Amino acid sequence: MRQPLLLLVLLFGASSTLTSQTLPSFEMYGANSWTVAPSYAVVRGDFHNAGKQDVVYVGSTQSQTVFTMLTGNGDGTFHAPQTVASPGTFTNDLAVADLNGDGNLDLVAATNNAVEVFYGNGNGTFQAGVQYTAAATANSVAVGNFFSDGYPDVAVGDNKGNVELFKNVNGNSLVLASSVSIASGTSTLVRAGNLNGNGLTALGVLVQGEFSGTYSGVVYAVWNLGSGNFRADRLASYPSPFSLNVGSANGSGIDDILVSYYCDPSVPLGTSQTASCTGIDVFYGQGNQTLIQRTAVTDPPDLAANSAPWPVDVNGDGIIDIVSAGYHKQLDGYAGLMVWLGNADGTFQQTPQYYFADTDNAGAIVPGDWTRSGMMSFIMSGGAGTEIYINASDRAGCSTYTISPSVTACQPINNTYAPSLVTVQANGYDTTPMTAMQEYIDGTLRYSEPVTSFDTAFNLNPGTHLLVTKGWDQNGVSFVADRTITVFNGSPYPTCAAAFGSANICLPSGAASSSPVHILANGATDNIPTAAQLYIDGNLVVNNTTGATSYLDTTQSLSSGEHYLVFKMWDSNGGVYQATKTVTVN
Repeated sequence: MRQPLLLLVLLFGASSTLTSQTLPSFEMYGANSWTVAPSYAVVRGDFHNAGKQDVVYVGSTQSQTVFTMLTGNGDGTFHAPQTVASPGTFTNDLAVADLNGDGNLDLVAATNNAVEVFYGNGNGTFQAGVQYTAAATANSVAVGNFFSDGYPDVAVGDNKGNVELFKNVNGNSLVLASSVSIASGTSTLVRAGNLNGNGLTALGVLVQGEFSGTYSGVVYAVWNLGSGNFRADRLASYPSPFSLNVGSANGSGIDDILVSYYCDPSVPLGTSQTASCTGIDVFYGQGNQTLIQRTAVTDPPDLAANSAPWPVDVNGDGIIDIVSAGYHKQLDGYAGLMVWLGNADGTFQQTPQYYFADTDNAGAIVPGDWTRSGMMSFIMSGGAGTEIYINASDRAGCSTYTISPSVTACQPINNTYAPSLVTVQANGYDTTPMTAMQEYIDGTLRYSEPVTSFDTAFNLNPGTHLLVTKGWDQNGVSFVADRTITVFNGSPYPTCAAAFGSANICLPSGAASSSPVHILANGATDNIPTAAQLYIDGNLVVNNTTGATSYLDTTQSLSSGEHYLVFKMWDSNGGVYQATKTVTVN
């Protein structure tokens, strides 16, 4: 109970066309006592090997030098926060990997002193940190198979503008094996991904510092050439960048670099900027060590994205959206989640959907499937607290990218959970006639038919699986979409969608119920939720004013007969949104 190595980008600018799409809906709640300050290091993982995702972030209510864990319950709620590690110095960044291959996730920290590894015990606890000295202060950390030996290695961005690459020696230790000089900066952010489409982990890098007398930033791609060799290519300069991330922004099977910035990248360095010149650029991976830069979204004057942008399919239509933490410049600095829905042509809608849950500064966000519903939710660790955004969206119909050639994989969504009977739904698009679509699961061909779309279920064992959907055309060209999922025994926890400016009672789902009655309701507002209330037969039985709660999830013992339920959600602007339901208890 809750409390392809092909030119896939044919884009010539961002789209402002609003198409008919299923808007995301979230059940929101906050806990403003969980952190002492905004945390820009937050990660997810199943640290208990329990088939449920947990969260670890830097900081606690007393200190900014410890790691705090929220143990997931699998229903969108978490156990009380616990301190699980103490590096003893400020941590700039965190990453997650099973470095020693024992089946337990480990934490890799970029600290002021070193790279520090906390090996996991598989029960939510960690061993004492093992330090590996970096050449300079470690600003950021990323994990990938950089040396092609099957072990996850570690990349560090340091405060001298270098990328330090630590080789994982047989899973037992890290050795500094290579260093790539990027630029003479004071802060280096690194993120890893399959930017070249060849399986060799490459890096997106943002170096910030004083260049030509002005503080600014430069974005690079560090290509993995194999055999421990790397090359850095300068991509673009930004007068005032904020952050960088790596992931597939168009579902192509090749990762891209996403950059959020405060100012228009076309404005020369040192030129006066306006408060509204914020946006997100995408450098689309094409293979052959090639990237194409496009402006994906430009923020409206009253909203600003100020964290790393995440490419995620939020509403389940198979089209990648962009999600970032941000704030509203006009509404007393309201902070929350911003979602730019993706279009089928690979562009993004320019007006974001926003979900405010705080009046403090926005911090880092991390996506995860904390209800095991197959939909990605989000946690923001920022301001003076932690905000939870549980994805309650009604799954949209399966769309089709009109980028030729491409595969649109609608189900399952990457990095989500699924029950043992896994539905795979995908569409192919190619201006050259297609001849087949195929599904590979963990490297085994499980489906192959002369179709352009399919919707098929597969029985899979519990655990992690790699799904690769491939399309073919009559010229023998293939194109793919891949995703990783976790299969579990059980059922997804229910959620409740609510349209903006309304409320909804989703459970009980019918007009009759046995006792106790499971009641699930949610409301949606473009202000901050301040209270969620439940009245039964005119009596107030639940009044939740904790954090920014938009929903309630409760079980009530009711006598036999008819009962009248009223759910009310209040917001910071004095708005009240109400839903009613009559239920007969058997």
